[in-house]
Amino acid sequence: MEIEINRKDIKNLRIKVEDGIIKVSAPKRTSEREIKSIIKNNLDTIERLKEEDSYKKRYKNHLFGEKIEVKSEKEIEKIYRLELEKALDNIFEKYEKITGLSPKTVQIRKMKVRWGTCYPKSGDIKINLYLAERPIEQIEAVVLHELVHLKYFYHDEKFINECKKYMPNYEEIERELKR
Repeated sequence: MEIEINRKDIKNLRIKVEDGIIKVSAPKRTSEREIKSIIKNNLDTIERLKEEDSYKKRYKNHLFGEKIEVKSEKEIEKIYRLELEKALDNIFEKYEKITGLSPKTVQIRKMKVRWGTCYPKSGDIKINLYLAERPIEQIEAVVLHELVHLKYFYHDEKFINECKKYMPNYEEIERELKR
């Protein structure tokens, strides 16, 4: 179990798992013994974080859910951008027709936390570049989700029902995206 400790000007100790490495951010004055004790007392949480991290890597170096061979991160990002642009053109066209909703602009961006973002007032939608790793059905769910935000701002019952109207298995796909 590889552990990386980073001491910072923070008040509370934080633990996360990235690429199989346990990363601890600790206040500068926290002793080694205290850090080890906290890790030992939180092994269940760390195991859960490791499992969640393994799901994140499940689609690494994939294009639309299929494994591809690449030499560098730069190369894969170029492939993702090119292929995702083509796929999004078709997917947006499909869901714009059936929902009657249309964004003013669509941009592909590298995002760390979200698959997509909608700005209803301006009509702009941003899609995460790394969504290209996921199966087409999941990309469609994200596009539908962001389009429906042009009509409903909150993730309330009306929003969910609107998504399910066009994609009956929407909630199931959303759960897959969160894994």
